[in-house]
Amino acid sequence: MMRIYLVAIVSVMLVLSLGLVAACGGDDALSEEEYFAKLTELDKVADEAGDEPSGDEDPTVGQIADTFTEIANDYISGLEDIKPPEDLEDEHQELIDAIKEFAETIPGVRDDLGDDAPGEEFFGEIDFERADAAFCALQKVADDKGIEADVGCEEGDGGVDPSTLPAEEATEVLIEDFSFQPAHIQVSVGDTVTWTQGADDALHTVTADDESFDSDNLSDEGDTFESTFERAGEFSYFCSIHPEMLGLVTVLE
Repeated sequence: MMRIYLVAIVSVMLVLSLGLVAACGGDDALSEEEYFAKLTELDKVADEAGDEPSGDEDPTVGQIADTFTEIANDYISGLEDIKPPEDLEDEHQELIDAIKEFAETIPGVRDDLGDDAPGEEFFGEIDFERADAAFCALQKVADDKGIEADVGCEEGDGGVDPSTLPAEEATEVLIEDFSFQPAHIQVSVGDTVTWTQGADDALHTVTADDESFDSDNLSDEGDTFESTFERAGEFSYFCSIHPEMLGLVTVLE
């Protein structure tokens, strides 16, 4: 499971192989299409690079930290060799800065957990939020311009205010494609809602805005979390690892 999980994480955050991000030549910036083609290819390479980054199906924190540090440094160097289109310079620099910040946090997490701790603990402590946002900002530009690209943004349907969606009568919620499905449910007082981890191969949580419930990390496909609602009201929640993932439970008398 850990080997598969690393594929998704590495593809969201990091890329291996400088060859695909070699300098474009001269002082000419890449066109927007060329630029996003590069990033799309990088995401494909990341999927392959993350297949067995540590050489161990159950890597330790130390092994994962070493792998992520190497890949992050390679990716930073590669991005610095790209001359992006002028109107994407800010987004490009933010991606570089976000990956640098991510790399700088790795030693602290490693020290706190210890090299021999189970690798899955690393993902509960490391902060991907800024890098996630940087990748997704570039994906949004590509989408807005009608350029086909997949730069590693894994927002799914997250970020949509669930209160704007019609409530579905349901007590089962699937966590998949980096979203809660359905994002807005309606139940009755006394009902128990069950959230089930899907096939994202990424850690998720079910965390109430008011801290009335919290699943902790759900890591394996099929993992579940339950919460019983004893009073009427609206209960907003999110994934603490991917804060753009939002959900809402409306409880009626």
